[in-house]
Amino acid sequence: MKLNDRVWVPEGHLELRVYDARGSLQDYRYGPNIVVNDGREALARLLGNDPGDWYVDTMKFGDGGHNPADPTEMETVAVTDDDLYGTIHISKSVTTTFPALRKVQFEAEVETSEGNGAGTLEYSEAGLYYNSGVSMFAHKAFGYIVKNDTMRIVATWTFTF
Repeated sequence: MKLNDRVWVPEGHLELRVYDARGSLQDYRYGPNIVVNDGREALARLLGNDPGDWYVDTMKFGDGGHNPADPTEMETVAVTDDDLYGTIHISKSVTTTFPALRKVQFEAEVETSEGNGAGTLEYSEAGLYYNSGVSMFAHKAFGYIVKNDTMRIVATWTFTF
């Protein structure tokens, strides 16, 4: 008899909800992410109780996750990614919760008054970071979302082990 057990990288999904200034839901995105190599290193270090800042603390949003010729088409993210592809529009601290057994959630909100640049910016990628926002844990690209002072984004990243 042969017994095998494998430790898999957790399954992660990013949920984006975009609300107008009145609080009405205007756009919804949901999809799987990729845990990048630095994120896998953080998981190994956490498992081994290595002292350090291996826990997720920051979510960043940028504009390099879509094909410029077709803004509804996502760029492919890779396990070797170590930062967002484009310009980082905003970096936010995350709120961490544990909604169920074997699940962890990270949430960040970009308010109407935040992350608008000179008036309007395109958002098409997000990254989850650890080590005070220095090292990338996970990466997700999506068709672009237009962000201005009438839109609020709520991003929830969930991992299931």
